Amino acid sequence: MNILRFLREQAKGYDCSVCGQNHARSDIRVLGKLETAWIVRVTCSKCDTSFKLLVVVDEERANVSPVQEPARRPERRRRPAVSLDEVLDAHEFLKTYDGGVAQMLEGEDRRTSVERDSKA
Repeated sequence: MNILRFLREQAKGYDCSVCGQNHARSDIRVLGKLETAWIVRVTCSKCDTSFKLLVVVDEERANVSPVQEPARRPERRRRPAVSLDEVLDAHEFLKTYDGGVAQMLEGEDRRTSVERDSKA
């Protein structure tokens, strides 16, 4: 039996103490192993609350197969949120735009009026 699979099955029976979301879809990561125990981090899929557990397995279940954690993905840089002014600029631009999508994405016309005014 794979310990991670076992933990995911067990998580279905528990809800987040912060938001009440069931832990069935929560992120579960094994952080380390001590003889017949695992250190596990659980992160709620809804509110991102994390907590660590020490999961102790009795001697009969100690023959659980080891876990191979998937390689961590590099963190992506987040772009800043679109501002209300940018939404309004896009709306005004699209109201009067008379061209194709490819043309809009390639050409000078894709800049907003704020960007065009600042270059002038």
